[in-house]
Amino acid sequence: MRSAVRTCAAAAPGAAVIAFAWLRLERPESGLWRGAALAGLAVAVGLVPRAWWRAAAGASATVFAVWVAFGVSLLPPSPLDPGAGFGLGAPFHAAWERFVNGFLAFYSVPLPFDAGLHAGMESVVLGAVFAFVLLLVVLAAARRTLAAAVVLVVGAGWPATLFDPARGVVVGTAILVAGLALLAGLGARRVPLLAAPASVAVALVALGIGSATAAGRALVHWESWDPAGAPATPVDLSFVWDAQYLGLDWPKKQTVVLEVRTRRRPRYLRVAVLDDFSEDAWRLGAARPADALEPPAAVRPRNETPEHVTVEALAGTRLAGGSIPIRFTAGTALLDAPASGFALVPFGLTPGFRYTAWSWTPQVSAAELRSSPPDYPAELVTGGMLGVGDGLSAPGFGAPERAARLGRLFARNRALDPYRPLARLAEQVGGRAGTPYGAVVDLERWFRVTGGFGYSDHPPVIDPPLVGFVTRTRAGYCQYFAGAMALMLRYLGVPARVAVGFSGGTYDAKNGVWDVTDHDAHAWVEAWFRGYGWLPFDPTPAVPGSALAQSLPVSSASPATPGVSGRLPRGGTATPRTGKTTRNAAPALGRHGLGRAAAGGGGPEPAPGVGAPLVLVILLAVVGAIVGGIAATKLAVKLPGRRAGDPRRVAAACREELVAFLVDQQLDAAGGATLQELGQVARRHLAIEPEAFVAAATVARFAPAERAGPAAREARRELRALLADARRSLSRRERFLGLLSLRSLLGARATVDASASLEGAGS
Repeated sequence: MRSAVRTCAAAAPGAAVIAFAWLRLERPESGLWRGAALAGLAVAVGLVPRAWWRAAAGASATVFAVWVAFGVSLLPPSPLDPGAGFGLGAPFHAAWERFVNGFLAFYSVPLPFDAGLHAGMESVVLGAVFAFVLLLVVLAAARRTLAAAVVLVVGAGWPATLFDPARGVVVGTAILVAGLALLAGLGARRVPLLAAPASVAVALVALGIGSATAAGRALVHWESWDPAGAPATPVDLSFVWDAQYLGLDWPKKQTVVLEVRTRRRPRYLRVAVLDDFSEDAWRLGAARPADALEPPAAVRPRNETPEHVTVEALAGTRLAGGSIPIRFTAGTALLDAPASGFALVPFGLTPGFRYTAWSWTPQVSAAELRSSPPDYPAELVTGGMLGVGDGLSAPGFGAPERAARLGRLFARNRALDPYRPLARLAEQVGGRAGTPYGAVVDLERWFRVTGGFGYSDHPPVIDPPLVGFVTRTRAGYCQYFAGAMALMLRYLGVPARVAVGFSGGTYDAKNGVWDVTDHDAHAWVEAWFRGYGWLPFDPTPAVPGSALAQSLPVSSASPATPGVSGRLPRGGTATPRTGKTTRNAAPALGRHGLGRAAAGGGGPEPAPGVGAPLVLVILLAVVGAIVGGIAATKLAVKLPGRRAGDPRRVAAACREELVAFLVDQQLDAAGGATLQELGQVARRHLAIEPEAFVAAATVARFAPAERAGPAAREARRELRALLADARRSLSRRERFLGLLSLRSLLGARATVDASASLEGAGS
C-alpha cells in the first residue's frame, strides 16, 4: 500500500498540470469541477495495489468518465428494459461521434471556447484530462518512468501550445516541476542523479513550449492542419436574409450547413423574417411584438415538436428552426432572443454547436382558414405588417372603402407611383376573393401555375425589380417570387412578410438525420390569420427534377402546413451576383469561418501556425534531446571515477560502469555481484571474456600502491575492450534500449553503491 501511495503522490503534480493545461482551453472554466473530479478519479486508480485489480478499476473508472464527459452510459441495458439486447453498440457510436465532432470543432473555433456553445469540445477536453492522467498513473504504477514522463510532456504540452505567451511559460515551467517530481518520486532517493536527465529532457520541452508561445504564435495552429473529415468552411448566407435581385451564381459543390434530427420532415427551417419594405427591397427590421404574434395553442409544450440541430458549416449568428419556431434551447449557452421564435448566438455559430428548436405545426384545414376573419390586432398595423414603403400602410382586408382609400394613398404619395401596376395586378388576381385566405391562395396559384412565371437564376432586372418581375419579365428566383407576393398581399390588406431560411433537406437514413445544404437556402411568404398566427406559403414554382418538384395542389392546404411546399429549383439559392461571377458569398471568411466581429473578438488576427512537417521536426528534436539528455547524464556519472587519481577509486568506478551496462540490459543480478560474480554474469549472458578486466580491477582494488597504479590503467583499457565486445554481441534494438534505460540511474544504483561499500569494507 505504501508503494501505491508513493505512486499517486509522484503522479499527482503531473495530473494537476495536465488538467490545468486542458481546462484552460475553456472560458469560463465551466467544466473545472468535472475535470478535477475526473483527474482525481484517474489518480485514485493508482491506489489499487495489484496490476489486475488496477486494470479492473481503470475499466470501471473509464465507464464513469465517459458518462461524465460525453453524457453516454456504456453499461449494458437491463434485461427488463424494452428492447434490451439490441443496439448494444449504440452508446459507443454515440460517444465516438461526439468525440469526433468535438475534436474537429477545434479546427474552426477560436480559443478559448465557450463550453456552453460547444459541448462537444468540452467533452473532448474532459476526456483528454481523464485519459492522459489515467495513462500517466498506470505507467507510474508499473514503474515505466520514462514512458510516464513522455505522457506528461504530451498530455500537458499539447494544449499548452495554444496558450498566450505568459500562460505558455507558466505551463512549461509546471511541466518541468511535475516531471522532476515524477522521476524523483518513482526512483531512488538520490535526487541529483534523477534531476540531471529530467532537467535536460523536460526543460528542453518546457523551453520549446514557452518560447513558441512567447514569440506571439502558437506552436500548433489547429486550423493549419487538414485532417480527413475536417469541417467544411462555414458558408455565409447573409445575402438571403436581406433580399437582393442581382442574380445568383451556384457553387458546384453543395455544403451541408445543418444536420437536423426530428420526428417530422422539416418542410421549412426559418432563420429570419423580412418585415420592412424600403428602397425597392425587403429588409430585416428591428424586432417587434408582431413578429411573434401566435395563438395560445402555439406555446403549449404538448403542441411543440423538437428539432435537434447541429451546426455543420453555417456562418452567422441566427438559429434556424421549424416552419413556426416558438423557442430555442442550447444547454448552458446564452442565447439572445429578441422575440419568441427567434434566437441569435451573440458570438457567432461555429461547427459542432448544438441546439434544440421547439416548433409549432398547426393542424388546420383550408375550410378553417377560409373562416378566419380579417380582424387584425393593433400590433400588426403599428408594427408595419401592412407597410408598403416610406412608412406608409395599406388599408386592411375588408376595410370600408378599401379601394378608394388605397387610391388616395397613391395620389398623396408620388413615391409609390412605380408600384401602381403591382397594386392593380394584386387587385385583379386576388381582389375578388371573399376571405384573406382566398386572396393568399389565388396569388400563390397565379405565381406557381397560371401566371406564366418561370424560374431564372439570372433574370433581366427592370427597376423597380419586383414591379418589372411581375409586369414584364415574369422570370426570377425565390426572392423575387416571395417578395412580390408578400408586397401584393399587403396591397390587398393581408398582413404578410418574407420568411428566409431553408426548405427541404435530404434524409440520411443511415444516421437518421436530415442534411440541410447551402443549396436549400430559400425565401417564402408568411401570412397572418386570426386564431392561427403566421403560416407559410410558397409562390416559387418547383422545376422538374428537383427533390421537391411534387408539391401539394395549390387549391388545398395540407393538414400540417396550409401553404404549398415549394423548393427553389436546382435545390435552393446560391451566391449573389454583383456584376461578376463569384464562388463564395463571403470571401473574407478565414478557416475559423467567422469574421472577427462575428466571432466576438476584436484584436489582431492570429498569426499563421507552424505546419505539420515543422511540427514533426520539432517533435523529433524533442525526442533527440531526451535521448541525448539520458546519454549525457550517464556520461556525467562516469567521468568523476574515470578521472580519479586513486587506483582504488578508478577500479570501483570501472566496476560500477560495467554493472550499469549490465543492469541497463535487464541483468539486475549484476547489481550486487562481486567482481568475480560480475565476470560470470557477463560471460553467461553476453558471451564475452571478462577475465583480463576482472584480474586488473582486482589488483587495482586490493594490491599495494606500486602495483595498483598500473593495474588501474590496465583495468580502464580492458573495460573499454570488454564493453566494445559486449555491444557487438547485442542487436541495434538492444543497444538503443540500453541507452534509453534509466534502470542504472534509479533503483539499481543503490544496490551498486551498497555492494561497493561492502567490498571496500572487506578490503
